[in-house]
Amino acid sequence: MENFYDESEKLKRIIADNLVKYRKASRLTQIELSEKINYSDKNISRWERGESIPEITILKKLADLYGITVNDFLVEKTEVSVDVSPKKQKTKLLNKKQTLIMLLSVSIVWLVAIVTYCVFHAFVPTLKAEAWKLFLLALPLSTIIVLVFTSIWCTNLMNAIVVTFLIWFMAVAIYFCVQFESNWLIFIVAIPFQIIDILWFTFKKVKVNFGKKNQKK
Repeated sequence: MENFYDESEKLKRIIADNLVKYRKASRLTQIELSEKINYSDKNISRWERGESIPEITILKKLADLYGITVNDFLVEKTEVSVDVSPKKQKTKLLNKKQTLIMLLSVSIVWLVAIVTYCVFHAFVPTLKAEAWKLFLLALPLSTIIVLVFTSIWCTNLMNAIVVTFLIWFMAVAIYFCVQFESNWLIFIVAIPFQIIDILWFTFKKVKVNFGKKNQKK
């Protein structure tokens, strides 16, 4: 009986150690990992302290995330390596390569805006007075491009911030480019969109903190 207990405790310790090693090798915090598997960071903390063992379905989900097999969690290891694709592993901020790709894409929007502005000034004199509004339109268009890239590479917080910029850039562009009575009301309309953005981000955080079905381990 004691033998069985000792073996069980040893296996629990091995799994706990490997859970920590693979998570750190993937450069993920407990909170970031919890977002990916829809379990609370408290559950993850208990697993990594060896207080409980995740179900086999969770071990399979973690193994798929790290590019390993479930058996890798059961074998004592001194060093580990993971194979996490950039698409799967989202970060708080963009790395240098991702930032460069995003800036190049955004620069195309501004290049088009500048060239069109110059064309209007040179060849369409009647539109000179309105040509500057092209730069106002470039603001939300640029933000949409940024949102596409942050949705692929970044966490929910970064997406929520970018959406905030998009909402207010859109409001400013409409205010100056679309003439109608009391057009200042567009900023009032933008407020509920901002609230929705905040509530959506909060909902995602609450979902992560409570875990899938508020499961307790």
